Amino acid sequence: MGRREDEFHFDPDLEWNGNSKEYNYADEYKSSAKEDADPPVMRANAVTYGAPAAREEEDKHRTALHALKKKLLLVPLASSVAAVSILFSAVNYDPLGMDLFASSSSSSPSTPTTPATPTTPTTPSGTVTSFPTLPNLDPDFAGTYAWSGMGSEEYVNIDGAYLHAGTVYTSSSSFSLKNVSGASYDKKTNTLTLNNFYGSYIDTNLMGNGFKIELIGDNTLDYIRIWGAMYGGSVTFTGTGTLTINKTGRSPLGVGIYLECEDSPSAIMVDKDATVDVYGRKAIIISRTTLKDAIYTMSPVTMTGGTYSTGEFVTYRKYVTDADGNVLYDENGDPLIEEATIKDVAKAQGMDLYDFSVVDENGDPSTHVLFKPQ
Repeated sequence: MGRREDEFHFDPDLEWNGNSKEYNYADEYKSSAKEDADPPVMRANAVTYGAPAAREEEDKHRTALHALKKKLLLVPLASSVAAVSILFSAVNYDPLGMDLFASSSSSSPSTPTTPATPTTPTTPSGTVTSFPTLPNLDPDFAGTYAWSGMGSEEYVNIDGAYLHAGTVYTSSSSFSLKNVSGASYDKKTNTLTLNNFYGSYIDTNLMGNGFKIELIGDNTLDYIRIWGAMYGGSVTFTGTGTLTINKTGRSPLGVGIYLECEDSPSAIMVDKDATVDVYGRKAIIISRTTLKDAIYTMSPVTMTGGTYSTGEFVTYRKYVTDADGNVLYDENGDPLIEEATIKDVAKAQGMDLYDFSVVDENGDPSTHVLFKPQ
């Protein structure tokens, strides 16, 4: 995600070569968003933001290039999630050390709604009596936020098996959805149920802010990773069971739960009877959410192991540019890159963005966080 001209870029396997002129700004963002910032929210029928006629031809070229590159990137990626995870583990790669523009839903996916301030804001480490009302509850079935131009790109992947996937995947003759013992996905309720499940990882994309994981019995995973893609990447843990994540330290991310919100209003929510036990070098990371609060626990669930906090918990990277904004290159012809913070990203994007974690008494991300009914 992040075109080559962009100041910030993240995951090289999921480089986004789009720009703000390829999309439409929601009305409420037109007055404050920078012209060259990636849009915080898009609407299918909104008036195009700041696109002079002289740039239309250039924009068409960028759009075509964006679609072509995603076609080349996305299909190989879809079949190699498990392989990439194994590779990261083998080389001890920690994406959180230098996060590269991290990347890869509403009952009417064709007309996504704009982020709204949660109706039930909470204080850090507090509990609520009802969860916030968020936009974009359903998965992006319509492909409104798809980057490839090939169709919808939402999916639920468990240990390399797809329980649900959008048309960009299922249109391939070599692709097939699979059954996974102890796990099932209900499209009508946007719920993934784990029933005494023991596995490695859950990886989802564009499943919207209404995505739920129902827990039955005792369940174990190495990590959960959720991509929001400027749309919605929340997760709500429900049910009466338990989920233990990364207790053995096998997560190749070094993290138990990682929300790659990607400029979307995304959060972690834990329902009143669920128990979620998370470990990691950084047990929980919520990256680039547009929400000022991003962890909610339904009373009587409480969180132990640290204090919910906003800060700079992910190191980003950006291209080094000259005074005119041109990218600088080294002697090998590779672009120069330097470290950046969430504040740098937010400034460049022209919007409010936050990183969250649960921190210990020293202000460092906690290595163990427990959500449990009291």
